[in-house]
Amino acid sequence: MRIGIDCSLVPGERAGIGQYAYQLVRALSQIDHQNKYVLYPVFYYTFHPQYRQAVFPHAANLRVAFRWFPPAVLRVLRHPYAPWFTREWLLGRVDVVHSVSFSAPRLRIGRKRLVVTLHDVSFLTHPECHTRANLAHTLSGTRDAVAWADALIAISQHTRQDLIERMGASPDRVVVTYIAPNPLCVREDNPLVLSHVRSAYQLPRDFILFVGALEPRKNVKRLLAAYAQLSPALRRDVHLVIAGGQGWLTDDIRPMVKALALTAQVHFLGYVKEEDLPVLYSLATVFAYPSLYEGFGLPVLEAMHCGTPVLTSNVSALPEIAGEAALLVSPTNVDAITDGLTRLLEETDLRAELRERGYARVRLFSWERCARETLAVYQRVYQGQ
Repeated sequence: MRIGIDCSLVPGERAGIGQYAYQLVRALSQIDHQNKYVLYPVFYYTFHPQYRQAVFPHAANLRVAFRWFPPAVLRVLRHPYAPWFTREWLLGRVDVVHSVSFSAPRLRIGRKRLVVTLHDVSFLTHPECHTRANLAHTLSGTRDAVAWADALIAISQHTRQDLIERMGASPDRVVVTYIAPNPLCVREDNPLVLSHVRSAYQLPRDFILFVGALEPRKNVKRLLAAYAQLSPALRRDVHLVIAGGQGWLTDDIRPMVKALALTAQVHFLGYVKEEDLPVLYSLATVFAYPSLYEGFGLPVLEAMHCGTPVLTSNVSALPEIAGEAALLVSPTNVDAITDGLTRLLEETDLRAELRERGYARVRLFSWERCARETLAVYQRVYQGQ
């Protein structure tokens, strides 16, 4: 079986879907030495200018496509108005095509099977958190996936149910494969490494950490409001650190920090290098992730993997992923977020308990398991089941 996998979001600042694609390929390369894989650093309409620099795992049965294609040629062939057969021709001679984002090709040439991973339907549940262009893209891509895919992969039971109830997906075509933290994202205890990263990012001794792209769905504004309501003593001793790339519709976040007189206590780090992220988690006193909606919520497991006590939301897939290993609060209730942060910062025993529960919880998730379950989906659709 020849399997083509969309890796178009792996180049550049790899996060979210790009991290999913990379870790899936890495795990497949370790468990499957029989089938052949073609990796697409450019896929359908998704085109990253650094596609030639994308780094992938090495294995005898892995081949990266388009390395020799000039960008100008690919832009023409991938253009939305280019004939459909040029884009399908670029997929090559594969039996199964796996799209991992909102780009679901309408395969017309016989015997190619389509598998699509769908991560969430936040464009339906929280449309106000998206730009108009993003809404159109995600809705159209999800509709195409539901209509054309031989199998849909959801990354949580909550996402699976959303796809069935909100998008009309057939239950027998939606399979859940849980994802997992980056295996390199583990607790760092080396004092020299901890000191180096603390100095590099100018971090305070104690801090609450948030990790995620700055976009409205991540609920950073309510987190800021909740932090502002902490007691003066807590705010003096414990700062708030926000790590993540710039998203959209968040131009009012920094003015809000200034209006709340929190400029000295709130630190924006921007996109953090992959190798520094586990150190940040390990340095943090508490990890706060009060997102309004998540199809999974990977940063929650990353923090647990690094032994950091977690506060997160009691909605969407987050309770499913966190289980009883996190303090759950309503993401729309600022007072509840404040109370939860206060408890975690003041109750040493609670932090210790959640740390141990987190270590146990994260052991339930692995990329090897995800890869084996994904490979089973490939085999099923290839056999026409």
